Amino acid sequence: MRIPHHPKLLGRRVSWLFSRNMDRGILMKLLILLDIDGVLNAIPRDAGPGEEPELAMSDTRVALVRRLAALGRIAWVSTLPAEQTAGLERQLQLAVEPLRVPLLSRAISESDAATPKLRQVSRWLSRMELLGEADWDGVVWIDDVLGADAREWAQHHDRPVLLEKTTPAQGLTEVHVVAVEVFVDGGVGV
Repeated sequence: MRIPHHPKLLGRRVSWLFSRNMDRGILMKLLILLDIDGVLNAIPRDAGPGEEPELAMSDTRVALVRRLAALGRIAWVSTLPAEQTAGLERQLQLAVEPLRVPLLSRAISESDAATPKLRQVSRWLSRMELLGEADWDGVVWIDDVLGADAREWAQHHDRPVLLEKTTPAQGLTEVHVVAVEVFVDGGVGV
């Protein structure tokens, strides 16, 4: 399948984009599956005596996540404890509370799959669909661990899917957010 270039993404390899039957010019309602480690790269902030340190992101990273949140509903895809993601949410101050994909750390660590979270993410999406709570038109998954199995899954998913793979050292960048903006506008990447 040949995917045309988009001017905002020239010179940049968008991880993977699979879309079917997408009408140009119609904005999609997105679900944005967002990992934390290797994507947001939050660091512990000093806490007071007897307090647990909260994770903190740079102002630049906060701005990028807020741009993503303006494009769709964020769902955390991380094994971090709820209190740590809650700290990130306090820092982000998003208009809509993010969802949380329940992940079992042990299942991920024992998985031989190229994308260890894929099975649990796929089950959660199916459960949301069965419960009538899947009100999105497309899915974006931003993670530092997305393998060939995720690409295969994306090709056969019933909604358009954009997979954006970050490098753990850099995490989420402007380029990833632009790829999501292009995707939501009905564009395609390379």
